[in-house]
Amino acid sequence: MEESDFISYVGDYRVHDSTIVEILDDGQGLIITLHGMEGENLTLYLRDVLTINMHKAEGMMLYAISEYKYPAPYRKFIFANWRDNDDAFLEVIAKDFVLEPELIMPVEG
Repeated sequence: MEESDFISYVGDYRVHDSTIVEILDDGQGLIITLHGMEGENLTLYLRDVLTINMHKAEGMMLYAISEYKYPAPYRKFIFANWRDNDDAFLEVIAKDFVLEPELIMPVEG
């Protein structure tokens, strides 16, 4: 994969250092439960999944989730394993990515 194929990191700071607890395929997409370092549970929804490539992903501690170039209307998401010497991985090609609960910044004014 070319470094120039990188688009951006997705999710917010809570994804960094979180652990994948569960991955469910509901027939419409993937529902991924993360446990964050602050003790909170987060839910990722990946909708209209085209492909899933994974190995021992449940229990994997995440460094980040990165988006890479992929032909529209799909998007490629790579879940980066925090532990370099661990062979667990997760890559998903899907149309949409939603993180809940969404982090809402207070409105100043």
